[in-house]
Amino acid sequence: MHYSRCRVCGVPKIVSRLNRWMPNGTIVSRGDSRIRQAFFEADLLPEIRRRISEGLGFPVNRIFYEAERNTARIVIAALLKSQAIRATLHIPPLKQGAVRFFNNMAWMTGTASSRTVEYRAGKYGVARIRNPWDLDLMAAVVVGTFEALEGKPLRSFWKKEDGEYLLRVEVTESKPELSARLEVEYPPVKDGDYRHHRCPRCGIPLDIRHLEWKEEEGIIVDRRRGIRMINFEGLTLHRVARELVRELGDVVVPIIVDAEREYTKKMLDDLGITGSSDETRGDLLQEMLSMLPLYGQGLATDFEFTSGGVLRVWVDNPYSDLFMAGRLAAFYEAMEGKRARVDWSEAGPSSVSYLLAAE
Repeated sequence: MHYSRCRVCGVPKIVSRLNRWMPNGTIVSRGDSRIRQAFFEADLLPEIRRRISEGLGFPVNRIFYEAERNTARIVIAALLKSQAIRATLHIPPLKQGAVRFFNNMAWMTGTASSRTVEYRAGKYGVARIRNPWDLDLMAAVVVGTFEALEGKPLRSFWKKEDGEYLLRVEVTESKPELSARLEVEYPPVKDGDYRHHRCPRCGIPLDIRHLEWKEEEGIIVDRRRGIRMINFEGLTLHRVARELVRELGDVVVPIIVDAEREYTKKMLDDLGITGSSDETRGDLLQEMLSMLPLYGQGLATDFEFTSGGVLRVWVDNPYSDLFMAGRLAAFYEAMEGKRARVDWSEAGPSSVSYLLAAE
């Protein structure tokens, strides 16, 4: 598989065909504008899952799995919802085309290199997968994808073979009750007026050119850092965080915030974005805040420094209030060289106010 590239910016054309960068800090699916997309480090969710499981002494994999399964289902259903496509999905041989499209989606999003081994409509499917970003979460994506196609619940099984993985999904009778609690919701979003510097040909933000799609390997790499990224739906982070807090209590909040803080600090260190004087810290902060809409994470509409090194930032449409808290804490630490304490509160519909100061 080799994607056709834009002749101006070099990004695969399919990226602009499936994503729209909006002026309100979000990226949305062209199949359904309610569905947010985002870019984030491929091992962020697995790392948060590991930290929470270790901290609590028991695994929380199922919460992550069910959230990802449901989101994958609604994302794919949106892409398959046109009347012409839906009509063909009732014809079993034509479903093979949809399955090939699913493989393309895995390559495009950087989640894996996937090829179909066997598919029996209404019964089961088997795929050979290389470079899955995470075994559990990849299985959840495939299960949710086939649930959109079949209209029935499925279950999954892994088998390692010759350094790759065979993933089998098959129709089952029901889904667990937890899955119903993790159904997708569509938080409202505010309008905005942010302007990206866009490619004149395909329209994507030119600043995204540092990402390299290696479709034969099924990965996306940030060339500046050598870090694997994924271009994925932006609803799971919010929903997983919400369910973890509901199920396990506030003990998980600092785990989530600190994990995102550390990932963001590593990114800023890799990019050489650290340290500032009083005269330049405003410019440095604006540079860092401009990363948020580029990755579909939200839009910082205003900020102010007050006495004693206190920073307040207002963010519209944050991808998750907890994850955003960690990201802004890292921004503060890059400027001030001190570990940040961060608090936040709603500032209005789809808007959050963050207050940061040195611990």
